[in-house]
Parts: sequence; C-alpha cells; structure tokens
Amino acid sequence: MRRLLAISLKELRQLRRDRLTLAMMISMPVSELLLLGYAINTDIRHIETVVLDRDRSAASRRLIVQMRSTGYYDVVGAVENYHDIARALRSGRATVGVVVPADFASDLERRRPTRVQLIVDGSDPQIVGTAIDTATGLAAARSAELAAPGVTRSPTRRAAAPLSFEPIIMYNPDQRTAVYIVPGLIGVLLTMTMVMLTAMALTRERERGTLEALIVSPASRLEIVVGKIAPYIAIGYLQMTLILLAGWWFFDVPTAGSLPLLYTVAALFIAAHLALGLLFSTVAQTQQQAMQMSFFFLLPNILITGFVFPFESMPLPVQHLAQALPLTHFLRVARRILLKGAHLEDMNYEVAWLAGIVAVFIASAAIRFKKKLL
Repeated sequence: MRRLLAISLKELRQLRRDRLTLAMMISMPVSELLLLGYAINTDIRHIETVVLDRDRSAASRRLIVQMRSTGYYDVVGAVENYHDIARALRSGRATVGVVVPADFASDLERRRPTRVQLIVDGSDPQIVGTAIDTATGLAAARSAELAAPGVTRSPTRRAAAPLSFEPIIMYNPDQRTAVYIVPGLIGVLLTMTMVMLTAMALTRERERGTLEALIVSPASRLEIVVGKIAPYIAIGYLQMTLILLAGWWFFDVPTAGSLPLLYTVAALFIAAHLALGLLFSTVAQTQQQAMQMSFFFLLPNILITGFVFPFESMPLPVQHLAQALPLTHFLRVARRILLKGAHLEDMNYEVAWLAGIVAVFIASAAIRFKKKLL
C-alpha cells in the first residue's frame, strides 16, 4: 500500500510540474461546458433572406414585415430577378429567397388563393425544415386572418387557403445529410491531421536531438518554418483527394463546381493549419503536450464552425470567435463549390480571411521559433 501511495504521489508531483498539461486539464472541461451549454443552440433563427417583390404593394410589404417579426428571417436586401436570388444563395449572402407574385394584393383582396415562392438553400437540411415550417405557420395565420367571417362560400372555395408558400429547395432537393456533411469532413480531417503532424515535428526532433542540424544550418527562421510546412501540403492534398473520391463513390456527393478552384483555396487552408501546428510545436516541450494542444484546438473547430451545428443559431460573440478559425471559412468554400458551383467572386470574403489567417500563423510561428536549443 505504501509503494502504491508513493507512486501515486510521485505522479501527482510530476503532473504539477507539467504546467501546460495541467492547464489544459482544467480549461478543457470548462471550455466544453461553455461551448455546449452557451454556444450550441439548435433553434435556428435569423435566417438571412432576400426578397423579390413583384407586387410592391402595402400587402406585400406587410407580409415581409410579418416574416421579419417572427425572428426567423433577417431580410438582408431586395433583388430584381431570379438570377440575383441564385447568386445570393450561391455566395452565401442569403439562405432564403422570397418571391411575391405580381397580383399578390389583388388576389388577397378577392380571396383568391395566391402562392408565394420560398426558395431555400438546401445544402443544410436543418435550415430547410425551419424555414419551410415557419413560413407554413405564417401562411396559415395570415389565411385565418383574411378569412372574412359570415361569408358563404362553396366547399371548394372554403378549403382553399388565401395564402400559401411554395417551397423550392435548391442544391440538395432530397435533403440528404451526407451531401452536407462530407464536404465538411474534408476540412475537419485536414484540421486534425495537419495540425497534429506539424505540432509534433519540432518536439520530435527536440526529443531525438536532431534539432541541432537545423540550428547550425544557414537557413533563416522563416525558411525553416516554410520548409517544414511544404512537404505536408502534398500529404494534405492526397488526403483531400481520397475524401472526395470516397464521398463521390459511397455517398454520391455532387461536384457542381471547379475542383481546381477548390484545390487552390485548400492550399491556404492546409498552410494555415500546418503553420498553426508548427506554432504549437514551438510551445510544447514533448510530443505528448503537442498532441494535447492539437486535440484542444480541434474541439471548437467541430462545435462552432458550422460543421455540425448551424452557424446561424450561435450567439454573435461565438460567431465572431469562429471567424478566427480557418475551418469556418473553408467549410463555406467547400460546400459552395461542391454543392452550388460557386465561382471565385462568390467567395472573396472567405478567401481574404483564409489569406489573412495564414499570414498571421506563419509570422507567429517564425517569430516564436528560436534558432537555439530550448
């Protein structure tokens, strides 16, 4: 019993000296609690919506105000035609497009059935259900309000609701979850493997004593950082290709856009995580610490980037935090290219964020790396 107690005390003292591991052991459950309890909310609200109002009447404007007042639709602008709606959905500026017909007000006034088109981005099945159900409930309430009491109508006329929404689901009409998840898996798996590979790069060389070869070399700090990142970019492309082939073969995931464009943008994403992993390796003293830091970084990437839970349902502070994660932007890029056939001009905002993150991570790793034994 004494020997067992002595070994246990010795392990506790050793753990206390490892401040990095101890800090992660304390902060990880707290961060998980905050992310799961505060940030994660499956009640989707504030769905970005564009409106094509062909009636331009008081009745059509009232309908849009009623949609906005539900809290589920955020009207981000008006458009002139269907092409503008398609471009807004393709670029991610909106998730829903509302088309009010030209005779909307007159049809309602004469109690004739009128249908408002609800064009929904079907790439995320969770948002589709919320958008359609909310619009259906709104139409039922408005129809009940428009039903004039005491007016005799034929059975056919009585059964027809004055107002209804006609849902049109784009990009994923069958609402298959695999179509939405598989493009996201590309980013998640690359995040996990790329960060971990480079996070252990310098720590492994430090433990084996091979770091001296880099120290005595004439290469600068930036050259060493970039040189250690470059080989893993090819590994990342190989993994990405395998995921795309498997998704196409097993889950019939479409490829609506340009694969060369996807691979070009993926270079920024891979480089960002390789630089981050290298930055971790300059902080960690052992391979175990490097691996712990990698897993600690992976947790928010799964929870708050929009991979599993809808990005629109998260509080604004969490959304701002997620903007600093490369996976947030690459998920949008991959889904837009593969599912919507997006072009480069549809993703300028995401590409700019990825380029900025890469520059910050590489500069931080180069500054942190010191050409001396640590």
